[in-house]
Amino acid sequence: MKNLKMLALNRYKNLKIKYKLIVFILILLLVCLSFIIIGFQYAFNTYDEQIYRKSSQVLIMSSNRIEDELKNIEEVTYKVATDSVIQDALTDSYESLSKYEKFRIEQEIWEKLTSYIGSENYIQSIHLFNRDGKEFRAGRAPSKNLYNHKGTLIKTAENGSGGNVWMSLEGSNNTIFSTREIRSYKRLRFENLGSLIVEVRLHEIVDELSSEREGEGFIAMSKGDDMFFVEDPTIDLSAIDLSADDPQGYKIQQMLGRSNFVTYSKSPYMDWTYWSVIPFDTMFAKVTMIKYMVIFLFLAIMISAIYLVVRFSKRITNPIENLVSAMKYVERGDFKVADTFTPSQYHDEVGILHQNFIQMIERINDLIKENYEKQLLLKDTEFKALQSQINPHFLYNALESINWLAKINQQQQISQMVESLGFLLRNAISIQDDVITVREEVKMVEHYVTIQRYRFEERLEFSLSVDEEVKDCVLPKLVIQPLVENAIIYGLERMIEPCNIHVSVLKEGDYLQLAVEDNGPGMDKEQLDKVRKGEMKTRGTGIGLRNIDSRIKFVFGSEYGLQIDSELNKGTKVSITIPYQKRWDYVQSTIGR
Repeated sequence: MKNLKMLALNRYKNLKIKYKLIVFILILLLVCLSFIIIGFQYAFNTYDEQIYRKSSQVLIMSSNRIEDELKNIEEVTYKVATDSVIQDALTDSYESLSKYEKFRIEQEIWEKLTSYIGSENYIQSIHLFNRDGKEFRAGRAPSKNLYNHKGTLIKTAENGSGGNVWMSLEGSNNTIFSTREIRSYKRLRFENLGSLIVEVRLHEIVDELSSEREGEGFIAMSKGDDMFFVEDPTIDLSAIDLSADDPQGYKIQQMLGRSNFVTYSKSPYMDWTYWSVIPFDTMFAKVTMIKYMVIFLFLAIMISAIYLVVRFSKRITNPIENLVSAMKYVERGDFKVADTFTPSQYHDEVGILHQNFIQMIERINDLIKENYEKQLLLKDTEFKALQSQINPHFLYNALESINWLAKINQQQQISQMVESLGFLLRNAISIQDDVITVREEVKMVEHYVTIQRYRFEERLEFSLSVDEEVKDCVLPKLVIQPLVENAIIYGLERMIEPCNIHVSVLKEGDYLQLAVEDNGPGMDKEQLDKVRKGEMKTRGTGIGLRNIDSRIKFVFGSEYGLQIDSELNKGTKVSITIPYQKRWDYVQSTIGR
């Protein structure tokens, strides 16, 4: 059988183009006929199963959407119950206070409750009752049923032991209530501070899902044998008699004077059962729609077949004409034709010619571009080499002139700043050594701080602790100075009062410990995580912390590096651990590697 298929396929490949066209049309018509037969068979034999699957999927999706919104609201009630402002206000409300203090507490609670209402679209109102029964409310006007069953709601909240409890009240078909006991979590006392009741517009949540369901029908919700919500407000709850033994399924039931296709699904969330009720006349309308769709599909396939035959004939001649036209452009010396030429997607003779033509043009273009880029690179290298010789000497001479001019005019501050700036520039631009001594690095830091002291004056309090025995140890160039700059940018510049920046370089065993500390605003945990991951953009020299850490690991190994510690409103400390090595020890270890 396999050999027969291969033989038929080979014979088809060897046919002339006009015979290939005839075979193609015949196969297409056979495919159309097969689709018609399979389509009708599928429509009539599997209709009931498809209807159930679709109804079940829509019901599960709707229930998940409803529960997601209720869980969001449940999260809001948790935030309200644990809000520090509300906790403090409820605690203070039991003390003997003046009228102003009582008004301030009520205002604080109202503002907090209002802010939480804005986070959810479906909250009707939020009610907060303290132990004395005093109410704090925010939101729209609540239903009368809430106050009629106030005692029951508060009792249910207290029985929940701080957890959220959902309740439906008789006569409140459009709303549902979330209750939660508020307990004091400070010092782990967990004493009762009051009860929280949130009225939720359940009908609006369900209404937003109506656009996703086709045809008539409605959604209902029950807990046990209690039917507490029906989407259609005109339907009396007592007129609906639904019961289910299995967690999920469907049935046909007489209800409201007609036959209905009922799909149900039980949810573990609050032990609710969701019901989807669709009239049978809607089901038959869908069967008719499927029949017309199959007929339309057949007509569409036939029209497509005619269109494809016409396009197929054009595809035989059009690729050859495009290739001839492209060759004429190449003949005139225009090699950019490859950018606009669309090759054939088939692997017949014309397709192979197209591919070979494109490859030839691309190779010629690559050779021309490569030669041109080499010439540009050579010129650019020569220019940058000359520029690198001129710029540093010009800067040094200019700074030296400014320094002498400042000294002549007895401007000692300007002279010191220029000398420090010149020292920093000379060491930063110098490429002779990637590794320098602690003595040299500390000197750069002192010159940098000299400049910054003239800028910030008494706001900058800088101190330096360097052991005498570590001054000849080696470390990567420009390690401490960028950390001091970061402390100024992210610590000092964000403070009004003076900022204390302390740099220490100490020996601990076989290691050299460097640290830069400040008492600036610090960072919270989220900001600290971003800094450690290198996600915060630098505003200083551009030599980021990750850059410094990478250079340390490159010079001394992956076991060494940089550590950041910070607390909000307490300051930041950046520590560096490297091996205790003097220059000769470092050279020997480098040769050994």
